[in-house]
Amino acid sequence: LLVFMLLKREDLRNRMIRLIGHGRITTTTKVLDDATQRISRFLLMQLIVNTAFGVSVMVGLWLIGMEHAILWGFLGAVLRYVPYIGPWIAALGPILLSLAMFPGWLQPLLVIGLFVVIELITNNVVEPRLYGRSIGVSETALLVAAAFWAFLWGPIGLVLSSPLTVCLVVLGKYVPNLQFLDVLMGDEPVLDPDILYYQRLLAHDQD
Repeated sequence: LLVFMLLKREDLRNRMIRLIGHGRITTTTKVLDDATQRISRFLLMQLIVNTAFGVSVMVGLWLIGMEHAILWGFLGAVLRYVPYIGPWIAALGPILLSLAMFPGWLQPLLVIGLFVVIELITNNVVEPRLYGRSIGVSETALLVAAAFWAFLWGPIGLVLSSPLTVCLVVLGKYVPNLQFLDVLMGDEPVLDPDILYYQRLLAHDQD
């Protein structure tokens, strides 16, 4: 399906423009281009984050003294494309191997701690900031969207949550009736500085 869609990408684009944008071809073209660029940036950021995760795992396991640290780092980077559960699947191999390799509990606990710390930092600090800035969606909206699409469609919803949210924000940016989506989920300021200042005065916010 992907190969045929890529081969016929111009034809598919023209059909979408004809279907959605009859009489509004300029706006429809901008919507498609904007969504494409944002999703491309998201995929690039995902590649960078997952590669950094794999390198961190490799270096950490090598310092602990684990064998085949490069292999575990590579598997960590690849499996991290599976949202939320992928890193823990990648952690099972090194944890089990450390239990077999080392006589005490220190090294297995270090391996577990390594994965927990790296994943917590990546998932809660690095990803929301990088993904939000790269695709034009606020950090809070990304987390809420992930929860919503996961509730709706399960694991597939998790995989598709960011691209779907990007498409909704882009529609809100260009379609007047859906502008509330851009206001709620976009990352651009929604109030001018003078209006924001006046609102804070009304709220008696001394700071």
